[in-house]
Amino acid sequence: MLKNFSDIENLVIVNTCCVTKEAEIKSLRKFRQSLKRYPNSKVIATGCACRVYPEKFSAAYQVIDNVQRNSIIKGIFPDPGKARFFLKIEDGCNEKCTYCIVSKVRNKIESKTIDNIKEEIYWAISLGYKEIVLVGANIGLYGIDLGLHLIDLLQALKGIPDLPRIRLSSVEPKFIDAELIQCLKDYPVCRHFHIPIQSADDNILSRMRRGYDAAHLKRSLDLISRNFDDIAIGGDVIVGFPGEGEEEFLNTYKFIESNPFTHLHVFPYSPRPGTEAYDLGDPVLREEKKRRLWELKNLIAEKNYQFRKNLLGKTFNIIVETNADIISGLTDNYIRVEVNGDYDKNTLIKIKINEVSKNKTYGSI
Repeated sequence: MLKNFSDIENLVIVNTCCVTKEAEIKSLRKFRQSLKRYPNSKVIATGCACRVYPEKFSAAYQVIDNVQRNSIIKGIFPDPGKARFFLKIEDGCNEKCTYCIVSKVRNKIESKTIDNIKEEIYWAISLGYKEIVLVGANIGLYGIDLGLHLIDLLQALKGIPDLPRIRLSSVEPKFIDAELIQCLKDYPVCRHFHIPIQSADDNILSRMRRGYDAAHLKRSLDLISRNFDDIAIGGDVIVGFPGEGEEEFLNTYKFIESNPFTHLHVFPYSPRPGTEAYDLGDPVLREEKKRRLWELKNLIAEKNYQFRKNLLGKTFNIIVETNADIISGLTDNYIRVEVNGDYDKNTLIKIKINEVSKNKTYGSI
């Protein structure tokens, strides 16, 4: 595919997103910045926002769809500029959530073969990576186009010599079951789950068409907590979905409060044209969404603080990252720890957590 642009001396590709209004705005801003910053280059736009709003990217040299984009990047491994290697194992989602545009613009599941994933892992190992993050639009759907399951992939990777620790990016609640947990228990897996619960009110979950209720969420969380010590559990929550009154919000708030969540991504509901929920309007006032958002943020900040305090005196491995004069790294259970000393970037070191503040965690070698 790159041969099609071989006659272009300077080429800029802007990948766009439209999963939320904010993502759409950022994508358009980045596209316009690229036009100004690289006036002598050909700027190509691709990604989901281009598919939904092609007119907004009409100034591009060319707009290419996701299929063309994937053919461009096929076989190109990520730039080794980060401490963690992000390995995309699948793309696409065909779930029918009423608020989500992804299944409208990327509804075809495309999974990498196990052999291709292994090849990428061997490459990451050769570069010295100590952690690999498995990512995708919905990694729980990995392999359905190949007659495989996520567990098949995990089992196949176990035999790789010197396999780095593996982190799962985000797993939908419906894919968290005893079989997956049992597989992960015998694995160099990071003790960290990120679960897009979106709500914990049964009425809102039904309106979102999420396919589970609060009782299912509770069972999934209990299953995780029983099988892993010091486990970090994050989540995604949408506030202000149509129909979410104070009672529905409080059901979600109390669920978060009473369960072992350690971090959250909280989003105000953003109507997406083309989704089923778009016809419901946007009845919850912006100010009310903001209030609910900050109530959950303040709640999770306190829960995260208490979680980190419980880790005082314990030892963990971190992968060294540098930012100016600050040396830090992530534990396997997703705590960023700052340390004193001079360590090479991407080095795996063992530290003891010896100080915790409201906003930071400190450790020593």
